[in-house]
Amino acid sequence: MMSLKIYNEKRNFCSTNEPEGTVCQNDANRFVVQYHQARAKHYDFRLEYEGVLLSWAIPKGLSQDPKMRRLAVMVEDHPVDYIDFEGVIPKGNYGAGSVEIFDKGIYLPLEDFKKGLKKGHIRFVLNGQKYKGAWAIIKIDEKNWLIIKQEDEYTFKEKTKSEKNPFKKCSLQLATLTKKIPTGMEWLFEIKYDGYRIVSYVENDNVKMLTRNNKDYTSKFKDIKESLKKMKQTSFVVDGEVVSFDSKGRSDFGLLQKKLKVGQGEIYYVIFDLLALNGEDLRGLPLLERKKKLKLLFAKADNKLIFSSFVVGKGKESMTLALENNLEGIIAKKINSKYQGERNEDWLKIKCYSRQEFVVAGYSTSDKNSVLSAVLLGYYNNGDFVYVGKVGTGFSEEQKKSLRKKFAKYETKDCPFCKDLKLKNVVWLKPSLVAEVQFVELTKEKLLRQPSFIAMREDKNPLEVKLEVESENSNN
Repeated sequence: MMSLKIYNEKRNFCSTNEPEGTVCQNDANRFVVQYHQARAKHYDFRLEYEGVLLSWAIPKGLSQDPKMRRLAVMVEDHPVDYIDFEGVIPKGNYGAGSVEIFDKGIYLPLEDFKKGLKKGHIRFVLNGQKYKGAWAIIKIDEKNWLIIKQEDEYTFKEKTKSEKNPFKKCSLQLATLTKKIPTGMEWLFEIKYDGYRIVSYVENDNVKMLTRNNKDYTSKFKDIKESLKKMKQTSFVVDGEVVSFDSKGRSDFGLLQKKLKVGQGEIYYVIFDLLALNGEDLRGLPLLERKKKLKLLFAKADNKLIFSSFVVGKGKESMTLALENNLEGIIAKKINSKYQGERNEDWLKIKCYSRQEFVVAGYSTSDKNSVLSAVLLGYYNNGDFVYVGKVGTGFSEEQKKSLRKKFAKYETKDCPFCKDLKLKNVVWLKPSLVAEVQFVELTKEKLLRQPSFIAMREDKNPLEVKLEVESENSNN
């Protein structure tokens, strides 16, 4: 008789929704594969046997390729009721993280299961929605097993025909700034990440990663390129943000730039939309449908590729979480919206603090800061280049020297603003560079109040930099 003693001892059922099970003699030969986003994301594979679920943690999931052996770590038996469990195991509990069902069905032993289990070699056929055919699990030692796909009519065959993507470039869907958080179940909410907005075009081994202005940044993100090449799809187009996380798990653009400059450090691709798959243009589908396809596509991707999780209808809770964790903000999206490649109110951004890009128009020096004292900034308004103030904080001494060197080739004698400014110790620059700045608010004169420099943005077109105006609408 199997036991759930270890399972129950590891869990506090006052704080976790996991089932507190007892041995239940059902023997319906069911199986489940659950995607578990714990400290390290993995797949839990469970077979119903003698009133419990025999359980293995499989880091990379079941392979459909007989040549690919996957490690399966045997864990404690789980109750039969766990076969239907989905949800979040709260922080502080064993296995904390989200659990969702990836596949479920019936299995058929191909030999005496009890003898095979004792011997450490069991063979069975799975009949699920995703997994069909024969597998074997072979014991290596007390804890570790290997799970191997067996040759049969369901054996995965790689496609030989290359499906080309239906487009090579596209305009990005952009979010409109607002202070009001939309309500209702027609909205979903995601974290707003601070990185490089990248659309990736993948066709077999060919990967191209383009910025919002269609600059090719593939060579900057070699590790992510290799991760995308490993995907088992002939072609797809995805939209997302390349980021780096600080010690508290927050995306940090300045940190990303440092890691790219030195050529080392972990960077990730947070992917939030699927625009095409196997030659089919998906931009006309409702967002929620695109999300479901995206989640399935990236379920077995390596940890460089992160599916951007979301919640539906919980905008205030999402904003509270963002504020508590000092994040940049959240993005609200209509669940039925199409990807139209424009800025409209189908996507909204709600920021925890004011932050946007401005065009660099010059710099000043002082007796105390002979290299660089402040950077002068502007934006475009109906063709006019308008002064918005200057930023003199947020720079390290190293950054000041680097910026001064960068600015040298853009120097000009003429003030670039539509209204001439009479300022002392200023070197004017051609409006060709973009900087990201954080600030408290804009004054009545539309000047920055308490601005702080964040980083230079090479991926942004200066001519597209306008003053972000908040939308008055919250329920469109």
